[in-house]
Amino acid sequence: MAVISIGNPKGGAGKTTLALVLADTLASNGARVSVVDADPNAIIEKWAAKRVAAGKELPYRVIPRPTESEMIGTIDRISKEDQFVIIDLEGSASRMTSRALARSHMVLVPFNLSPIDAELAAQAVRAIQEEEEALERRIPFRLVRSRTNAAIETKTAKRIVDAIKAAELPLLNTALVERAAYRDIFEFGMLLSELDNATTSGVQNAITNAAELAQAVVNAMREEYPG
Repeated sequence: MAVISIGNPKGGAGKTTLALVLADTLASNGARVSVVDADPNAIIEKWAAKRVAAGKELPYRVIPRPTESEMIGTIDRISKEDQFVIIDLEGSASRMTSRALARSHMVLVPFNLSPIDAELAAQAVRAIQEEEEALERRIPFRLVRSRTNAAIETKTAKRIVDAIKAAELPLLNTALVERAAYRDIFEFGMLLSELDNATTSGVQNAITNAAELAQAVVNAMREEYPG
């Protein structure tokens, strides 16, 4: 089993999209997956409710908003049952976030390629490092470029990526590209594979990007936990 937390103190960084896309792709490839929706906005919980209301099956378990006191017990319980536990964290630092990090095998920090977003991603990294000191163990993490343009890399984006590499911070080699399909799965309560090309553009490109992203996360886990 692998516990993967997704966090960033900034709203709009693509945290929940990354959680949903990763869970969708892993489950569609046969993995047993649970998603813990610890974000007060409860977007994934609402997505699951849309599916249930429409009579659609949930491809993975969604656990809505555990309390602070429930977080560790919830993670411990479901991690014994499923191959992947994905935790969509709340934005601000809190004891709930601290408890999730304490049980995480990997933390993904999505960020948009702008100077402000990069600085807030750095704050998330510092929070992980503080948790490492408290626990006296490493917490592997990867920065994840989010909502990137598939066709154009701006000069600002290149400077930010170069700075991350110069600082020797681990950067996932696949970005979460800005896709209409990622917005539509929220709006319609669907999986990527259920979207219709007639109403959503670039569905196959989104599926391909999601598959590459999920594989990059799995590869990162293998790097951190060989054998």
